[in-house]
Amino acid sequence: MDKKTTESILKQQLNLNPTDAEAAAALGNYYFDEKNASAAIVYYQISLANNPDQPGVMTDMATMYWNNQDAGLAEHFFSKVIEQQPDFGNAYINLGLLHLHVKKDAAQAKTIWQRLLDSYPEHSAVAKANELIQGLGN
Repeated sequence: MDKKTTESILKQQLNLNPTDAEAAAALGNYYFDEKNASAAIVYYQISLANNPDQPGVMTDMATMYWNNQDAGLAEHFFSKVIEQQPDFGNAYINLGLLHLHVKKDAAQAKTIWQRLLDSYPEHSAVAKANELIQGLGN
């Protein structure tokens, strides 16, 4: 199935059931992949309004805020994921990257990644956190 057909089917599905969090998240992911941050954010917001317990969706939305030059909102939502789902490793990785690249605060980035290592040493994101910390050279 081509991309436009996928988009059309997902929009149809959401039009039939505007509270379909899964279809809204899928549309958000479609626009994420298309690098259309504004559209992705809209559909992620719809998905989260109908099912707020989706740390992956919220993390992706935060990433799209960052891509849309809204670093403050990105930081807010990465932090919210960590607050609500403290074992969701990708939020730590992305929040640290935001601090490193946008805020130019390597020390804070390292602190965030270290918190993941200390709290969830078996998490699959730990290898990436270690790699990022080593890349800082401190």
